[in-house]
Amino acid sequence: MSTLTYKCPSCGAPLIYQGDEQVLKCHNCGNTFTGEVVRKVSEIEENETKQSSHWEMHDREFSASEAARTKTFSCSSCGAELITDETTVATNCAFCGSPSIIPAQFTPGTRPEKIIPFKVSKAEAEKSFYNYFRGKQMLPKMFLKGRNQISEIQQLYVPFWLFSCKADADMTFNGSRVLTRRSGQYMETITQHYLIRRAGTLDFENLPIDANDKIDNDITETLEPYQVASSIEFSPETLSGAMANRADVSPEICKQRADSRIRNTTETVIRNTISGYATVSVRGQSISVDEGVSLPVLFPMWQITTIREGKSYTFAINGQTGKLTTNIPYSKSKFFGWIFGIAASFTITALIVVAVLLKMGLVK
Repeated sequence: MSTLTYKCPSCGAPLIYQGDEQVLKCHNCGNTFTGEVVRKVSEIEENETKQSSHWEMHDREFSASEAARTKTFSCSSCGAELITDETTVATNCAFCGSPSIIPAQFTPGTRPEKIIPFKVSKAEAEKSFYNYFRGKQMLPKMFLKGRNQISEIQQLYVPFWLFSCKADADMTFNGSRVLTRRSGQYMETITQHYLIRRAGTLDFENLPIDANDKIDNDITETLEPYQVASSIEFSPETLSGAMANRADVSPEICKQRADSRIRNTTETVIRNTISGYATVSVRGQSISVDEGVSLPVLFPMWQITTIREGKSYTFAINGQTGKLTTNIPYSKSKFFGWIFGIAASFTITALIVVAVLLKMGLVK
């Protein structure tokens, strides 16, 4: 036969009913609660086990007319499938740089609804590449010797899903405050435990989720934000002179990533409304995504490849704002040398100050 145990909302220890006071008391943290409070807390925690999301995916295929005006290429080296307008000639793969690009049979797929045109020119992208190396002494030495050359530069449209929704959140937290006071010859430390509740609704508009598995999500997310208000209606002609990777990440996976980012952001925003406690930890949460709508779009990106000592490095530039990111690492030896140099300079300065004070007789 199962037994029912009431637990303290503050610290989780068992509660014991005090008949004389008609309250439930925790002998661990000392808090007391009425039966109604305990029931309310139980109801909140039951609701917090519920997570839900609903998305309306605007997923339609190319029309026969659009398919006829769209050219498809396939890379026999890395497997990338690229699309462009019928006038563009593809010579190299935008991802691996291989020249083994061959025409492929057009296959139906998700048709973009919107596209953001390139505002950053090829010359501006190249300038950003060369300017990147100026004054960056923490880069490995091989990038600071001689002129860094562009091996390949590609004008590429990257497929995204834009997610918009309302996130309703109901969260509880465990909080504590620590008080210290003197009692005779002793110092007493009193820890007060609190149950904190927050609820609210956050609006998310045009949250981008990369629908392409050929480019690392860390790169595409670093290039955010894009100014979606500047987007235009998609047509095959808008791809003229550029290539676009076909969306190859399923809508289901994109929805999962969107849910994760929305819940993480919602939790952070609500957590930041709490202050005045020594510690705060999440006790339970219920976050539901409602009125969810998603739209397939294409975002512009310049992809630049440079080769140093036989290894390829990638630069990605937001084709609308010019924001740049790269996978070139900083030199660990230079970084730690810089840290130790600063520490040594402080030590030397301190020794000089002490010597001067000793000479002046200000310290003994």
